[in-house]
This record gives sequence, structure tokens and C-alpha cells, in this order.
Amino acid sequence: MANALSANKYVIGTVITSVGLAVINSPVQAASMGVVDFETGFTDGQLVNSVTADNGNVLTFGIGDQAPTSLPEIAQIGGPLTAFSASDGATLQSEIGNFFLTDGLPGASNYFIEFSQAVSEVSIDLLDLDALSFNGGPGVATVTVFSDSFSTVINSEDFLGSTGPVSSETLDTFSISGNSNAIKSLSIVYSVNGRGDTGTGIDNITFTQFEPSQGGSQSTPEPASILGLLAVGAVGAGSKLKRK
Repeated sequence: MANALSANKYVIGTVITSVGLAVINSPVQAASMGVVDFETGFTDGQLVNSVTADNGNVLTFGIGDQAPTSLPEIAQIGGPLTAFSASDGATLQSEIGNFFLTDGLPGASNYFIEFSQAVSEVSIDLLDLDALSFNGGPGVATVTVFSDSFSTVINSEDFLGSTGPVSSETLDTFSISGNSNAIKSLSIVYSVNGRGDTGTGIDNITFTQFEPSQGGSQSTPEPASILGLLAVGAVGAGSKLKRK
């Protein structure tokens, strides 16, 4: 896939005149998608600092209370035990694969993600958000996106977790945009009745690279300019005929 925030790609066209070819450069923008699913190159219990998505965008991860203070870890479905239980995620394996990212236990925390290249929209799977029902849930995930490093808020939304038996596993997916602004970082803060989460996971992070609006000048000649090129070409050809 194409890299994010790359220079404009140009389609080369030509205008045929009687004395040659006039080259026209037309910018073509194509939104680039990126995915991080933690399925390749990871081991059970591995601490994760940064991951390069399939389109080259580097995502940096952290966990903590109000800011990233430590690293999340990889959990593999089944033993050995590294996350919640040896079978955690087993009923969701067809949707999340063999690995996911977790805040770990004890001391479950919130998630923080930074992007090396700005994005416009993000979608993330949340695992076990319903586990907050231990504290009288269901739980709420407040997802906030920033135009910088966790400082300037450009959008924030609350997502309600699935309800059901505490023992059941759930998968909730949220999507959030920057409202036409460039997203550089994102936080996922859990709460239920004023308490934090009891241990969650995230997976299948997909995003759309930010493509700034093209308000600048383009190198494509206006129709009148093209006609002018044709006229010049015709004059040149006429001059050559007279000299013969």
C-alpha cells in the first residue's frame, strides 16, 4: 500500500501539437489504509513499545492512568497464562486470531497510541469491556483523539460495552474520526461507576491515513492554456511551410 502523507502522485498526460507534445501533470490522491493485528512476529508475554503497520505507519503504545507510563503486553490465546486466563479469547479466536494486546494484570490500565504519520479515522476491537460489570457495569470506553501528543483534543466519544454474564467474552468495536483534522494520538480510558477496568484487550487496529485537502496550485494547464499551446504550434508549423 502507498505510504501516508506522501507527495502527490502524478498521472502524465500529453497534448499533441503540430510541433510536439505538451506534458500535463495531474495530481491523483488515494487514501492509504493501515492495519495492526499483532498476528505476525509476536510472542506470548512480549512487551510492546512500537509496531509498524502494513503501510509503514509506526504506532507507539503505552498504558497508564492519565498518561502512558509503562508498556502493554502480547497475550496468546491458550496457555501459558499471561493475560486473564489460559482460555481467554478462545471463543473469539475466529475474529481476533491467536494474539491480542492487553494491559495485563494486576493493575489494569488505560491505553495510549501515537501515530508516526497522521491518520483521519481509527477503528479498534475492544475485548472484555463487559468485564467491568464486576464493578456494577456495563463499562464505558472513552475514546479521545488528539492533533498532537495527548494534548489538543479534536474529538472524543463514549462507547458502551456489551452486557451479559460476567463469565462471557465479548468483542466491541469502535470507530472514531478526527472530524477532518489530522489525528496524531489516541487514548482509550475505561470507567464504570468511577472505577477503572478489570483487565481488557485491544486488537485489529485499522486506520485511514490523513490526506490534506488539495488547495494549492496544480501544474495542469487550464483549457485556455492548452488552446494557446495548440495555437503556438500551428503558427510554428505555418512559418516552416513559408520558408520552404
